[in-house]
Amino acid sequence: MELPRNEIAFRKEYQELVLLNALTTVFRPGNRIFPNWRGYKPGEVITARIIEKCGCDKKEIAPLFNHHKIKVQVASIRTHQIDALTADHFAGSSPDVQDIQSLKDHLAHIYGKPISAYNDEITRIELAYIS
Repeated sequence: MELPRNEIAFRKEYQELVLLNALTTVFRPGNRIFPNWRGYKPGEVITARIIEKCGCDKKEIAPLFNHHKIKVQVASIRTHQIDALTADHFAGSSPDVQDIQSLKDHLAHIYGKPISAYNDEITRIELAYIS
């Protein structure tokens, strides 16, 4: 299922962090550097959206978003092997994702499959909020 390429989605539990401009590091499974699926370009300005009701890629059900639209710039985007991440890579991430194991658990919960299904590759995206 295709969603707008110029948007990045966050689950409702992260809304406060996004509205406070506090969530500056996010992780996605696989290679999310454009032109890859749901990929972004360094320096690109995109819109952060908050998911009100989750969708399902497998069933091609789009998520429902609330009214918040926050402009952010992709300050940095890079792929990594998940086990090569260091503590510094988690700076700016959500409080529940602060180490490799919590990231593996988080991604498995969100995407419904282990990171090994993506050859243990993740994309780390640093965001800068635009006033």
